[in-house]
Amino acid sequence: MITLLLITPIIGCLLLILIDEKNSTIKMKNVAVVTSLLNLFFSIYLWTQFNSNTTQYQFVYEFNHLSFCHFNLGIDGISLYFILLTTFITPIALFSNYTNIKNNLKYLLISFLLLETLQILAFVVLDLLLFYVYFESAKWIGISLLCLQLSNSGDFLKLIIPSYILNFISGWSNHSGMVISYKINENEMDNRGSKS
Repeated sequence: MITLLLITPIIGCLLLILIDEKNSTIKMKNVAVVTSLLNLFFSIYLWTQFNSNTTQYQFVYEFNHLSFCHFNLGIDGISLYFILLTTFITPIALFSNYTNIKNNLKYLLISFLLLETLQILAFVVLDLLLFYVYFESAKWIGISLLCLQLSNSGDFLKLIIPSYILNFISGWSNHSGMVISYKINENEMDNRGSKS
């Protein structure tokens, strides 16, 4: 069942790659929305089959057919709700941008579906290193998705200004922490002096 959750958006991405962008924007949007709704139905079915009386991982999938690749997937009580949230929000995000996005639509829809896959992978993978890889990949695809859309809409300043403000605030708090730390160390050194 987990493999269906992961393969469905990837199949949607492959279908979107095959569609011509110039003539069939509605067809591309429909493929992306249907793919994300299928994933939502798969996750709801997964939720109905989930046994909440046990603390073990459920729907465990283990791939160890290659000697250099060992891949474990599973769902616990917390990751189930994160999967439901991800598969619930993706169609809402696609529907909210259904009419107003005109530029780079194919790349935007593919990015949304890949982002959904990477988020689900981050929630179901049982290896810490792979969790980090999928989590960071999802973060960077999300940021690139934001950059792609804002840079094409003429609102590039909406992207740059919050980033600049965040860097300024984090730098200021770091500087003030360094000053306080320096003053504390200076006071400690004064109290250690030898008495003459």
